Amino acid sequence: MTEKAYAAVLTEVRHFDYRQVELPEIGPDEGLLRMEAAGLCGTDYEQFDGHFAGTIYGTLPMTPGHEILGWIDRVGAGAAAKWGVKEGDRVIVETSIPCGECPPCEDGRPIFCDLNMGYGIRLGFDKPPHLWGGYASHLYLHPNSRMHKVPTDIPTDAMSLFNPLSNAVRWASARPDLRQGQTIVIEGPGQRGLLSVVVAREIGAEKIIVTGTRADAHRLALARALGATATITVEDEDPVERVLDLTGGRKADVVLDVSAGATEPILQAVEMVKKGGTIVVAGLKTHNALNNFYTDKLVFNEISMLGVLSSDWVDTAKAVDILRNNWQELKVLCTHHYPIGEAETAVRVLGREIEDGPEPVHIHLDTTISP
Repeated sequence: MTEKAYAAVLTEVRHFDYRQVELPEIGPDEGLLRMEAAGLCGTDYEQFDGHFAGTIYGTLPMTPGHEILGWIDRVGAGAAAKWGVKEGDRVIVETSIPCGECPPCEDGRPIFCDLNMGYGIRLGFDKPPHLWGGYASHLYLHPNSRMHKVPTDIPTDAMSLFNPLSNAVRWASARPDLRQGQTIVIEGPGQRGLLSVVVAREIGAEKIIVTGTRADAHRLALARALGATATITVEDEDPVERVLDLTGGRKADVVLDVSAGATEPILQAVEMVKKGGTIVVAGLKTHNALNNFYTDKLVFNEISMLGVLSSDWVDTAKAVDILRNNWQELKVLCTHHYPIGEAETAVRVLGREIEDGPEPVHIHLDTTISP
């Protein structure tokens, strides 16, 4: 009897079906991953809710899941040598599947690969061998997949933080070059904002200031527990004035905007950052335009504004090191997990459509339990 895999497939906006497919034959340069868990982020909710309709990210049917943790189930000889893995190794798999030949790949930024291939976000379920997303029992490992071996003693929930943590490494540290003794303001206490607190703390930032709304009260408390030196509730006090007060008028070296949808934090960032400072924009605004933005302030104050998308190989490796040393502390962010048969519930809890226990921060799907 042919062994089969199962997958939660987004067949239309806001609707999952559960499908079975035969496990593929694996060639010498390919592999097969037995999934352990798929972490969720805002992209998963935006896919579910149709925000990407009409784009390459909105391809349907689609098996979501781009935060991939699992075990090497089968691997060809060539792939094993290339990836440095063997059957039974625990690995995390990067989202992008680069061609290795286009200009972005040659420039070392495979996330911008001209082929636009990526697990859980660009490759539809109908493309053989169908196992292109983490909401499944197995994942097909393309010859150009990129992966990292990870410790086996870190629990599933903590290890599934690797993707948001690697983004935090890039957004809070690598791109703005945050240094020991500097001040960073983090706008938005979602999982990536909170993990950016940890990254800034590990670097030795002197002041770590996190802004959020009244609805974020629990997350702001978590930020303080993880090392934020101050938090600001934006409905209760002017965040710009408060940052000026907290820094003695010096302002911030770096402002990282990880807020979703709202554009006001970008305008506030321009007023919070010091002359010669850096603003990093990571939060997607879902096509909301930035109005009344005067670029002269960037020019006269020599402010750098960077857009960031995702992490690279080095950022992911650093994230694994942070998890290796801090996973017990970071488990506090792991608030929910669901079996794959409850994918819709998981995504709706993530989107705050429904309540299920504590305030959600990090959610993962347990992909080892069949629907």
